[in-house]
Amino acid sequence: MKKTLLSAFYAGILCVAFSCSTERATLASTEEMKTTEMTSFDKALKEIMKPENRSTPEEKARLGAQLNERSLNILFNASLQLIGKNGSNLSQANTRVEKEKVIVQATNMYFSKLNTIKANQKAEN
Repeated sequence: MKKTLLSAFYAGILCVAFSCSTERATLASTEEMKTTEMTSFDKALKEIMKPENRSTPEEKARLGAQLNERSLNILFNASLQLIGKNGSNLSQANTRVEKEKVIVQATNMYFSKLNTIKANQKAEN
């Protein structure tokens, strides 16, 4: 009786330890599941918040709440990468409105992919 109880106890501990160790291996964080383009877009969003990329008082007076040219170009390049368009296809004379449209499209795509990743993680749990 004592042997059986002790064996059952050790078997239970072994099952719990094995179960927990394999569960952690299968769960991946959202950051790990992002594509390189998504990571690049993330970095661009963080980059525009740096002091050297923020609008100067003159730019704020001229542009208001809009992004300055430095920030716009940073996000535009990351957006092209995320969307999968080649920068050579677009001329350097793109208007501000065209760049903003690409950024909006990339932002929508980014959050769509992010929601898909989170839904897949939720389904796995």
